Amino acid sequence: MKFVRLLILATMLMSITGLLAPGAIAETLTVSDDSAVSSFPSGVTFSVQAESDVPIVKAELLYTRAEQQTMNLVTAPLEPALRINLELPVNFQINYVPPGIEITYRWRLTDENGTLIETEPQSITWEDTRFKWQVLSTDQVSVYFYNGNEVFSQTILDSAQSTIDRLQSDFGVERARPIRIWVYDSKSDFSGSQAPNSQEWIAGTAYPELQVILAVLPEGNDREVGRVIPHEISHQVLFQATRNPFNAPPTWFDEGLAVRAQENGNENFQAMVEHAAEEGRLFSVRSLTSEFPYDPADASLAYAESYSVIQFMIERWGNEGVAAVIAAYSQGLSHDDALMQGIGVDVDGLDQLWKESLGYQGDQGVAGATDEPPVEWFDRILANAAEFIFGFVILASVITMIWRFRHRERYEEFDEMSALA
Repeated sequence: MKFVRLLILATMLMSITGLLAPGAIAETLTVSDDSAVSSFPSGVTFSVQAESDVPIVKAELLYTRAEQQTMNLVTAPLEPALRINLELPVNFQINYVPPGIEITYRWRLTDENGTLIETEPQSITWEDTRFKWQVLSTDQVSVYFYNGNEVFSQTILDSAQSTIDRLQSDFGVERARPIRIWVYDSKSDFSGSQAPNSQEWIAGTAYPELQVILAVLPEGNDREVGRVIPHEISHQVLFQATRNPFNAPPTWFDEGLAVRAQENGNENFQAMVEHAAEEGRLFSVRSLTSEFPYDPADASLAYAESYSVIQFMIERWGNEGVAAVIAAYSQGLSHDDALMQGIGVDVDGLDQLWKESLGYQGDQGVAGATDEPPVEWFDRILANAAEFIFGFVILASVITMIWRFRHRERYEEFDEMSALA
């Protein structure tokens, strides 16, 4: 009898425990369908079907772009139910996502008792479905094309892979993560892949953080391949080699390496820099840390200077010096500290040494600050004002003389008419 009482008591305790901890009750929350459909250019529609013993109260979509660590979270509208069948469209035009990348996604479902389940990650390729794409690949780069010309596309692939190999050999950077290049035959084809209201003159875009390049390369234009592909691949490789949460290489360093990587299109840059140096209008290296000027002539000079600085660094400190700067940036150091650790000078020190190598005599033109003291600027205003006043007096005198002559002539004419009368 005592044993029966103990058994009843134990059963009651288990029941009470179950009431106090509902999550401990055996439940079933299962997913029967988990899929996604791409609809270019608007976006992707994600679907999920699931059922549970208790109402499902929340459905969240988590997705990443091209292996990024940051997750995007979208909560689907949902009425609590034992069975759900959801379709969640995500607009990639409002929050622009370039085509040509992998979207990895999963669902997180929660029921009324707090039970949570996450589906296994799945992937869908977000691509420009207007064209039937073919692909040529190595283990580090893939070229997607739709013109059917495999020979030309192989030229693009060879240029990309050789650039990666050369950068790895010259500067000791790590092997690049797979890069995708999507090749458009014309600007009109390319423009359909861009965000709404993009500039019409854009002929290519690169997204190093997504490992993707969208480029306009007309079929058979090998020269354009040699200019565009090495340049953009250099950006991709440097981004991957220096990626960290704290700092990135300055624009002059990034663009200088990219211009140096080109097979053509940089032939006149050194002469451009030397001409600007003779006229005393070089930008400082520090001023080229972020965005380049918008004026086309100034922007060209900024690219040329960046190339010239990188060439100077290699001539003075060798590839090893540039490699050391790249390694320093991978640690998230500041611009001055990265250069100091890599080559032993800060940004201003590099600027001084580079300009000395060009025989630079100081800023005199529009690109640099004037060497004249402010008082001379004021004196020029006074001189110009004096010249204006003097000219005005002379002009007024001439006008007065003409008026008097005409007035006298009219007066004499009046007298003659009076005499005749």
